[in-house]
Amino acid sequence: MARSCRDLRRGIGLSSNDERGFTLVELLVVVAIIGVISAIAIVALKSAVDKSRQRKTMATIRSAGTAIQTYSADLGHFPSDGLTAAELSLALSGVTFKHVTTTDGWDHDLVYTADTSDFTLESYGRDGADGPQDIGKSSSAEYDYDLVFVNGQFINSPEGAE
Repeated sequence: MARSCRDLRRGIGLSSNDERGFTLVELLVVVAIIGVISAIAIVALKSAVDKSRQRKTMATIRSAGTAIQTYSADLGHFPSDGLTAAELSLALSGVTFKHVTTTDGWDHDLVYTADTSDFTLESYGRDGADGPQDIGKSSSAEYDYDLVFVNGQFINSPEGAE
């Protein structure tokens, strides 16, 4: 009446060839689930990184705008129109601040324009190209849209006009 291990395994539905472990199908299902979760996480992470870069750009534009306004208050005029970002940084550095950053969160140059009474700073967004349109509250997750700062206020930003 002594039963062997083989008999016990057969009694519970296991054959002698069954091993403990996972089947190939089970492993493939787990890998597929991990893949789907990873894809969702990567998309969310990319969005968070872009939002962070957008916020950094807004802070950079505000700082550069403050430097331009201080420059104007000290010298009686805005820096020349049509300066490149590097030229604008050089013009503002030393006169108003030690160093003024003029690149956005995506490492694109800010675009500066001025006349006798107004100045504009603009970031073209993630794609670095003008357009397709200016950003607003309803399009705050459109990171290719332009951020526009005029005379110390955002005209177009994810927060809406200030």
